[in-house]
Amino acid sequence: MTCLVCAADRVEQHLDVGTHPVASFFLATQDAPEQTFGLRLGQCARCGTVQMMQPVPHSALIPPYDWLLAREPEEHLDQTVDQILAYGTLGADSVIAGVSYKDDTTIDRFRAKGFNQTWRLDLAQDLGIADPRANIETVQKFCTPDRMAEVAQARAPADLLIVRHITEHAENLGAFMAGLAALVKPEGLIMLEIPDCSANLIDHDYCMVWEEHSLYFTPQTFGLIPPLGGFKTLCLDVHPRPFENSLVLIAQKTDAPSGDIATVPEQRGLLAAYASAYDKTKTDVRTRLEAVRAEQGPIALFGAGHLAHAFVNFLDIADLIDFVADDTPQKQGKFLPGARLPILPSSALVERGVKLCLLALSINNEDAVIGRNQAFVDAGGAFRSVFQSSPRSIFEPDG
Repeated sequence: MTCLVCAADRVEQHLDVGTHPVASFFLATQDAPEQTFGLRLGQCARCGTVQMMQPVPHSALIPPYDWLLAREPEEHLDQTVDQILAYGTLGADSVIAGVSYKDDTTIDRFRAKGFNQTWRLDLAQDLGIADPRANIETVQKFCTPDRMAEVAQARAPADLLIVRHITEHAENLGAFMAGLAALVKPEGLIMLEIPDCSANLIDHDYCMVWEEHSLYFTPQTFGLIPPLGGFKTLCLDVHPRPFENSLVLIAQKTDAPSGDIATVPEQRGLLAAYASAYDKTKTDVRTRLEAVRAEQGPIALFGAGHLAHAFVNFLDIADLIDFVADDTPQKQGKFLPGARLPILPSSALVERGVKLCLLALSINNEDAVIGRNQAFVDAGGAFRSVFQSSPRSIFEPDG
């Protein structure tokens, strides 16, 4: 396979988590048919970037609903905005732009500081996409150099382009980065933000794998990509988070896009080590949950999102889980893709006599979920987390 980053024909497959449906395609009935895709990760032997061997096409990722939106971390955004302003390249008339809804809150921060010339890509107006369900999976595909040059001419090229949590979705990273560059003025700035996969790779957490992510960056490999858009890195910051750190890269447009990028040999072997623990992890989780079911009865998952989908499907434990609890009204009454588990309100934890509920949502939200479900705890129920990095992880000896 050709590397999505450096274009070398040296991507070596190391992990195959099987064939699965898209996590956002909730089933209306338990026996509804599903379209599935093989999810296999490889690592480029040249540049070291971990990536999907065959990215799922963007057209297959457009959800059948228009109410699904991802929430990204924002605790660091005030600091990042101040850091960008400290470079001194932006003035009162500077244009601040974004590419998706994920950039809105950062643009709002600049507006609050007096930057009134702002815009953000509109799927219908700028990309010609009328489907209201389309989102970042489609934006990344349509951010081509020619199309973005037209947008820049119509909108005004950006002095700062904000691009949060979409780069890792790119099916064609070179075209995407060149497209972003077409939106930026010469010497203008770009802010790229992505999740850091380092900890999950090291901790052997397989919830990291997601059909929507083509690329799995570490700080070292993320630092390789600015030249693809003709950018020079000014800084690359790591903002700590419980599950995945946020990587924020600020760069300046100084040249034409180039595929001549560096390599990071020290990253080689990272995916192989991650893959080597996969079978043992599956066995260990199954053994632990079988013991819980035998002693305590039903087990539930909390959170019907892609993390729950990954945990139950990639570790092949659907037969050990009774249902998924989720208080999102639109999800209730449906079934989790792949596992085909019913999605019920959290009140079912007590009603169905569950004693162990596995948290499969943002670690930052675990305390809040537990607080809202005190009745379950008072009835003798216990919450544990599906994540290696959570202090209440099921993987810990007392979990």
